[in-house]
Amino acid sequence: MIKRYRLNEIVLIVAGLSAPNMHYFSNIKRFKYVKVPAKTIILAKNGMSSTEKNIYQCETEVCIKNDIVAIIPDESIILSDYLLYFLKWYQLSNDWQHLYYATVDLPEIEVQTEIVQFLNALQLLMKNKEALITAVEGLPQHFSNISLQVENHTSDLHRGFNQAQNCYNSLLHKVFKGDFFKEIQETHFSIERLCEMK
Repeated sequence: MIKRYRLNEIVLIVAGLSAPNMHYFSNIKRFKYVKVPAKTIILAKNGMSSTEKNIYQCETEVCIKNDIVAIIPDESIILSDYLLYFLKWYQLSNDWQHLYYATVDLPEIEVQTEIVQFLNALQLLMKNKEALITAVEGLPQHFSNISLQVENHTSDLHRGFNQAQNCYNSLLHKVFKGDFFKEIQETHFSIERLCEMK
């Protein structure tokens, strides 16, 4: 079952305070900051609408200052990883306060987990793309008479990585636009079949 939420119903959005002067570090009682827990999504207040979004997920508890917005998910409703992918897909504007009213369609936690695992796998594959291609291209120096096979394999790898990137982009768009869940409900497609859908 899919349920639509406004972000302010399922997350706590916190803006950082002014950054402290250096002398406050010696006296922690006078140190002004906002502490946020691990799994919080943080983003810069300025430059949110740029194509290179500065969105991160905290691995540990951190302190933020005034140019940072922290989004703390209620993980009984939305997984932090799912929220991270949503915010990477979502068209942010320069006014971060509009996030309070952004809407997201959410499946059950189990479905969110499957989607996140699939997106994580695609992202890991894309992260290792250059190393994998370089390793394949380096094979001819270790073996004789395989240059043509390596060229063909490298070409196949490039096509495969392009397909993986397209699948990643398609999944983000279909999941967060809502089309994916409609297709699942209507046809019972699995996430793995998403790449086959046009």
